[in-house]
Amino acid sequence: MPLQAQHKNDRTKIKARFDELMEKNRIGFVTFHQSFSYEDFVEGLKANSNEAHQISYEIEDGIFKRMCDAGNAHTVISQQKRPVDVTGRKVWKMSLGDTLSDDAYIYQQCIDNNYVLLGYGGNIDFSSSKDRKSVVSTYSTYGINIENESNDYRVTSVQNFKNVMAIGDLIIVSDGNRKFRAIAEIIGDYEFTPSAIDDESYSQKREVIWHRVYEPSLPVDELFTKNLSQMTLYRLREPVLIRDKLKELLSGDDLNSDSIPSLAVGSKVSTYMVEGITSEIISLRKPNGALLPMPRVIVDELVQLVKQGKASISDIRSKKVFDWNTNTEMEKYIVNGYPNVLAPLVESIVNHGIKDKAFNNSEKRVLIIDEINRGNISNIFGELITLIELSKRAGGSESLSVKLPYSKEPLSVPSNLHIIGTMNTADKSLAQVDIALRRRFEFVEMMPNHELLNDVEVDGIDIAKLLETINQRIELLYDREHTIGHSFFLPLKDDRTIARLAKIFELEILPLLEEYFFEDWERVGQVLGDHLKTDASLKFIEEKFTGTSIAKLMGVEWQQEGIIPYKRNIQALNNPEAYMGVYEAF
Repeated sequence: MPLQAQHKNDRTKIKARFDELMEKNRIGFVTFHQSFSYEDFVEGLKANSNEAHQISYEIEDGIFKRMCDAGNAHTVISQQKRPVDVTGRKVWKMSLGDTLSDDAYIYQQCIDNNYVLLGYGGNIDFSSSKDRKSVVSTYSTYGINIENESNDYRVTSVQNFKNVMAIGDLIIVSDGNRKFRAIAEIIGDYEFTPSAIDDESYSQKREVIWHRVYEPSLPVDELFTKNLSQMTLYRLREPVLIRDKLKELLSGDDLNSDSIPSLAVGSKVSTYMVEGITSEIISLRKPNGALLPMPRVIVDELVQLVKQGKASISDIRSKKVFDWNTNTEMEKYIVNGYPNVLAPLVESIVNHGIKDKAFNNSEKRVLIIDEINRGNISNIFGELITLIELSKRAGGSESLSVKLPYSKEPLSVPSNLHIIGTMNTADKSLAQVDIALRRRFEFVEMMPNHELLNDVEVDGIDIAKLLETINQRIELLYDREHTIGHSFFLPLKDDRTIARLAKIFELEILPLLEEYFFEDWERVGQVLGDHLKTDASLKFIEEKFTGTSIAKLMGVEWQQEGIIPYKRNIQALNNPEAYMGVYEAF
């Protein structure tokens, strides 16, 4: 049974669960306003400075993109099928090539070959360097002069990589300053391997086992309290590193068997990423970002032929399927036109099965957009407004993705991301709600619920009945959209004093009613039942001037015309009978 159903009347426990999910980044919260933009919500360019105080502009993800990336992220490599104990382990941040430069290939090379390579030290063998001083000495041997031995990062990086990092330490591989894309464990000592790749500047090697590799990369706030540094290699410590989140990422909850997972959205097939699976199409994302829709009827028939022994994976790869199977309606130009795609795809389904439904991540995520009607929807969502439809989401029947304008990365909205927008129906900007929102959101009315205050009584005042009566009069005098919310009175659950109630009325309820009725004090008084009270001292609204004071100010013969001035009766605010008089005549 869901926690909310178990404790629907226990707000404390529900709020504690909410805070826990917020801490885990399972719930995101943002408020729209007139200046809020696409760059704030999805992605935009932000100024940044490096260690040399040089300004650069980097692409920074907004909350929507971060939550989409986190919801879409899948572990595409997980060689370790059991949980990883992070207790007592040193954790390092390391960069493996720059995703935006010529050495971007280094990362994939490291993943494929189970090692990490350091881009410092060049083609120099540091095998005999046992400490920092000897690292400096080795540099000198190769003609590299180190002037500031204690601060030179060329020395620091090699010293850490060669002598400080130990077998069993964990490495978190960054993807820029605001994402990370893999978690590895060091399993080998330092090696000098100039032949590891063509670029000899990456000759320092440590063998690792890749525990997790994420595609797409995860946002930095899934594991850290702030953005990562641009330094290639450095040790991560708390509180920047949230160790509990690392433990959760490396838990074995989703890895409780030794079998490779079934083909699903997010799985990798050769160099292609599975973007969507429906009863008609398996959508594959090419390395260049383009989509390749593969007809399900062809894939399913090939799977059956392989299972029945009427064809083999080798036949698909070598375009010989139709040599042995002439009685088939499969389009020959598709089967023989994509052998390097269909062969591994069919092999994966035959060996491990396929998840026909859209990816169902147990870690559902919720994005709460407060005041959703106050923002310019077309400016904030841009081209992504279509993608939030259920059928257009990743794995949906009509799944779509778009290429973002800044990063040029494809983005799809995961099915496990729920979007909740809130707005006040009394807000004057409600009429401006974009029709695009009206089509894509279900509108759930949340009217005031006085029953939540049934157990609240203040000096004999029935707070639930007080609110119910006020709202009934507002409906009669104005409309139901301007009824007063029960949240105004919730503080009385913990502080059941007349002073607290008086403060709520003086600073919140009366100003709100005055705004509703444009300072028509007579109608404000009617909402509060003043017209039914026989005792004038119990009325919240009273005439500002008496007959005597008017005569003194204006003369006996002056006749008042127009609106009669009123004022608040401060004494009534502290009198319990004044409040009781709202719902029963005194």
